[in-house]
Amino acid sequence: MATSDGRDDDGEEVPRLPRGRGLRLSGPELVRILLLASLLVLLVVTQRPCSNAVSRFVTSFGDQPGSAGTAGSGAAGSGYEHLRPGMTDDEIKAAIQRARARAAGSGSSNSNSGSAAQP
Repeated sequence: MATSDGRDDDGEEVPRLPRGRGLRLSGPELVRILLLASLLVLLVVTQRPCSNAVSRFVTSFGDQPGSAGTAGSGAAGSGYEHLRPGMTDDEIKAAIQRARARAAGSGSSNSNSGSAAQP
């Protein structure tokens, strides 16, 4: 049994458990911890508005009625000539002429329609 002065009955000192001195951090370590904590708070706070904005941006591409992603939109409806791999030079020139003719026909003035020469 230990006495009040820390010795047991034989007169020897009783070993004590070491006590921690707490968490000792240097100045740069504290700055790093505070910066990391503030970055995490910033991420949590800005996550929802940013994700909502990105979601609205991505889903807005399918809202237009004439968008290429809607079903039933063909080459004639979209105003574009589709070029496919393996087309000959004559087919490409014909597609360019059709696109120019379509653009000239849909324009407000037809004064330049006769000046569309072959390349």
